[in-house]
Amino acid sequence: MRALVQPRRRSIGPLEAIEFPASNGSPAIVCLHGYGADAADLARLAADTDLPRAARWLFPDAPIAFDLGPFAQGRAWFPIDEDAAARRREEDAPWDLSAMRPPGMDEALDALLKFIEAGDLPWENLIVGGFSQGAMLALELALRSPASPLGLFILSGTLVDEETVKKLAPARRGLKFFQSHGTGDPLLSHENAERLNALLNREGLEGGLFSFPGGHSLPPEASLALEKYLQAIL
Repeated sequence: MRALVQPRRRSIGPLEAIEFPASNGSPAIVCLHGYGADAADLARLAADTDLPRAARWLFPDAPIAFDLGPFAQGRAWFPIDEDAAARRREEDAPWDLSAMRPPGMDEALDALLKFIEAGDLPWENLIVGGFSQGAMLALELALRSPASPLGLFILSGTLVDEETVKKLAPARRGLKFFQSHGTGDPLLSHENAERLNALLNREGLEGGLFSFPGGHSLPPEASLALEKYLQAIL
């Protein structure tokens, strides 16, 4: 069932969000955009995804706003070093965050936990996911939440703070997740996506890696694979 309701923008706890409402008791899907995007970036998923029953889709805006140019603004869940990012692009070197915890992730996690509490979103009926930086935070949220969510999807994410993931993941044994990644991703390497997938499965979560030829994106074939995952757990 695709979302046929009119979306609305509203404040939920500390965050603004685009919401596709559904009836009480419906499953909820919280989807987190990537660095430099905003809530509208992935909102098409609510209309394009065919689910077996209605779901409440929520697309929050990240709390940090910054200028992308004279006429554009982007948002971020946590800041990145723009100079370092530029050097990596020049050197064709993907980010490797496996040995660090990015500054600002704790604050983003706290904002999302307050958002979920204010939105009255029971964990056992909640699917969390995101793209790129949003995927990193979705995994963090799933591992540190007070209870296991219903599902998790990681779209073009990467392994962040490997040692902490190893410690937290066993508590989510049996959680079924979906992961997608481009084999030619120049920003977040496919190799580290494979490392993340292997680690999660080794610690008891259950999910495959859907690889596609391409870069840092969510192509139609990955969206369709995500749809099949959501259909299966709903």
